[in-house]
Amino acid sequence: MTAWGVVAACGIGGGVAGPFLDVLARRVRRPDAQGLAPGASTSRAAAPPAAPATSAPATASLATSVAPAVARASRRAAVGEGGGVAVLTAVLCVLGALRLGAVPQLAAYCLLTGALVVVSLTDLRTGLVPRRIVYAAGATVGVALLCASAADGTWRPMLDALVGAAAGLALLGGIWLASPKAMGFGDVRLAGLCGGALGWFGLSALYVGFMAAFVAGAIVGLVMLVARGRHRLPFAPALALGTLFGVLWGTWLGNLWLQRW
Repeated sequence: MTAWGVVAACGIGGGVAGPFLDVLARRVRRPDAQGLAPGASTSRAAAPPAAPATSAPATASLATSVAPAVARASRRAAVGEGGGVAVLTAVLCVLGALRLGAVPQLAAYCLLTGALVVVSLTDLRTGLVPRRIVYAAGATVGVALLCASAADGTWRPMLDALVGAAAGLALLGGIWLASPKAMGFGDVRLAGLCGGALGWFGLSALYVGFMAAFVAGAIVGLVMLVARGRHRLPFAPALALGTLFGVLWGTWLGNLWLQRW
């Protein structure tokens, strides 16, 4: 397949996968959204008083008339967001193909991109970074990188990937231990995945990726704090952005910096 054929295949694959990634992210719910809020009583005695019987027909009629409109609006919003996710995923995959070229590690990059899109959406919507998705992504991306190392005939990148995963876990794990309220442990797990992927592409990519993640997190956090007054800010999108930036341009920036010195 030609270079432009690889780019086109990555773009089409990302566009097709985008809506499915959005559906997967929508299936993640907070525990208190599955039913009663934590601590709520399930006994009949604690239930609120029933509405008068005379208001039941009017309430039922209003609910019947409003429910279809709400459902249609929800479906339109879901379709619109799914389309946006498809475009975003396609663009990121095309960037990877343009930057990396037709190399074995491109498959790992595309898998990593899909996983980071999902966890970013779940963190933005629910404040959760699902461990099952992170673990599954770690396994699939790890196998893809292992195959890339075998195809290239060099195993040093796998050692660097292990170093990167340990560094990511140690860095965000230390922050979590120091301030558990500021960062969830899901971000620590995700840092292990991101560190491993960045480390495979080089220690320069690892450094640039995490630096970009903290800069992006600081900027977005400051904007959201001023705009909404939120204290708990989702870090997974910033970590995802920094990781992809580090994979694509971390090695180049690292070499550029070393040449200056």
